[in-house]
Amino acid sequence: MIISLVRLPTDGLKFEHRYLAGELDLTGRDFELDHLASESGHSDHNGQNGEATQTGESGVVVQVVGHAGRVGVEIRLRGEIVARLRRSCDRCLADISLPLALPFDLIYTPVEALSSRTGEIELQEGDLGLSVYENDQIDLDQLVIEQLELSLPTRLLCQDDCRGLCPLCGADLNTEECDCKAPIDPRWGALAAVKEELENQ
Repeated sequence: MIISLVRLPTDGLKFEHRYLAGELDLTGRDFELDHLASESGHSDHNGQNGEATQTGESGVVVQVVGHAGRVGVEIRLRGEIVARLRRSCDRCLADISLPLALPFDLIYTPVEALSSRTGEIELQEGDLGLSVYENDQIDLDQLVIEQLELSLPTRLLCQDDCRGLCPLCGADLNTEECDCKAPIDPRWGALAAVKEELENQ
């Protein structure tokens, strides 16, 4: 969705958009989108190159509402993104459904203003959330994808004490036990042999 700034009212512009499954290009992202209307949507994992697919049939997967207002040559976008992300647990690979309500408050400056700056630019505190726009329009799709990516934690677990998968047989140690024994470090091989000999006496 494109927000046009050509005839932006003096009091700003309210916008709202509901993204349907497949409307956002999430190629190469490491998360999926679940149907907002479903508490437990079915995920279609492709398992190739970590690329994401969107779940849900034809319903809403992301909803965004906000306000665009002009501050001099800059544009301030404020609003909220509602979505339900699906990703795999970093330990056991189980599906995790993560509901999100993400507020955003971003400043967009025209690309011409940045290109006119010369020399070394000192990064000010207010520049950390700075984005650019050109041709009097802002790509809302890009904003949504960026905010969803920024919301993902560096490590995501299905539960704090997730035991993960057995490195030998692949069993999910949260739901079953296995008889695998971890391989012994060769540097401790002689000590392990002595221990085994003592146990057998």
